[in-house]
Amino acid sequence: MDNRLRRNEVCVIGLPRCDYVFASTRSCFIAYGYDTSTLEMSILHGLLEKRGIEPIEAGGLRTPGENAFCVKICSKIITAQFCAVILNNEMQGTLELPNPNVNMEYGLMLGFNKYIIPFQRAEQKLPFNVAGLDTIKYTNADFESQASFAIDQAIKTTTTSGTEPIVVGQKLNAFLLLHDAVLARLDSEGDRAVFDLGSPLGFNLLASFSGTEYVFLGNFTNLRPEAVIWRLKILCRAIDARRTSWASRVKAGILTQTQADTAEELFGRFHVWVIVTSLDDRQIVLESLKGFKLGYETNVYSLADIDQELQALGGALA
Repeated sequence: MDNRLRRNEVCVIGLPRCDYVFASTRSCFIAYGYDTSTLEMSILHGLLEKRGIEPIEAGGLRTPGENAFCVKICSKIITAQFCAVILNNEMQGTLELPNPNVNMEYGLMLGFNKYIIPFQRAEQKLPFNVAGLDTIKYTNADFESQASFAIDQAIKTTTTSGTEPIVVGQKLNAFLLLHDAVLARLDSEGDRAVFDLGSPLGFNLLASFSGTEYVFLGNFTNLRPEAVIWRLKILCRAIDARRTSWASRVKAGILTQTQADTAEELFGRFHVWVIVTSLDDRQIVLESLKGFKLGYETNVYSLADIDQELQALGGALA
């Protein structure tokens, strides 16, 4: 695997670069016509979710106050592990016409060089500009079997690990308790401010049993190693930036010197834990971090590591 991040540096509609990371989530963006593919979407959702891939569709997202095209479509295509498109035509009077929105999204996928699974009903014809591209022709009787095979091929081609993501629940909570940590309650303004440092990157906030140490937890079994590395680096930059602000905050009257000293003591003892899918993913992250001094104690666990620790208790929670 190439461990270098590939970010989107050129916006297709002329906005500033967004830096979304290509193939950084275990998801599949699906382009389809809302009125023509209800059965197909139901089947695709089931097949993808069964395999631990999140199905994403523009129609299911709400983005109040944001650029809908960027947030609902473009960024989701960029970050998807692979994409699917249902190219069924629509009837307008006596004419059978392609869906313009679906074909626009298909064009974005092609432009971003995504792995794409294209579908179309067997009796329909493709537009001339995509007629030469390999497309799965299906009927109601064979759609599920063809889609199942195609999704398995897509996953095999676009990922290095097929392990199921960890389920947040008894297993993860037991693992945290073994390490003397619990989810922070976020009752105080200070706790919420610390939580907000990691939240945009997908980190949760833990507190030690004593309440004197913080841990940022990233449950990143749905991300590729290169995306995990990027999040770790950005988190540490965010923590460092906050630590350099104490003097200006005291000067502005936001903090007292005593509060600033206490905050610095807490921030200096931060720990960072991340959970990845496989032992291979864990090794990739650890190797990449060797040449980058994060400045905070960082532990990387695979699902196998978690199972091993829980099995040491007798297997009751594993």
